Amino acid sequence: MVKKDKTGNKKEEAKSKKFDSEKEKKKTKKAEEERKKEEEFLKKLKEQMEKITVKDIVIQMMTSLSSLSYQKLGLPEEQNKKYFDLEQAKLAIDALAALVSVCEKNLSHEEYISYKNTLSHLQITYASKSK
Repeated sequence: MVKKDKTGNKKEEAKSKKFDSEKEKKKTKKAEEERKKEEEFLKKLKEQMEKITVKDIVIQMMTSLSSLSYQKLGLPEEQNKKYFDLEQAKLAIDALAALVSVCEKNLSHEEYISYKNTLSHLQITYASKSK
């Protein structure tokens, strides 16, 4: 058995405290870096949000509604047959129709024609599937 004197124990305690202190400094530094990264991310996000227009949001909504309409109509069948729901498809198509109608003057001619054609295709597909 090895006996340690009081000075040996004190040296080990001092080493342990120094090690713990260094670990704590590393944790603090890492936390500070994470906080800075998060602040930078939030700053960039805020800048992007300030640039978004209502038109951007409406276009995104129309795109989402058209995609959802196709899904609820079960199209394409190999992917979306399990989501077939005519009631939900009708609601999505009607909402898309309202947005396309309201936004006609705010969309470029190409955007309007594209959404109008998509809407027409969805309406025809709905009518054929609801028989």
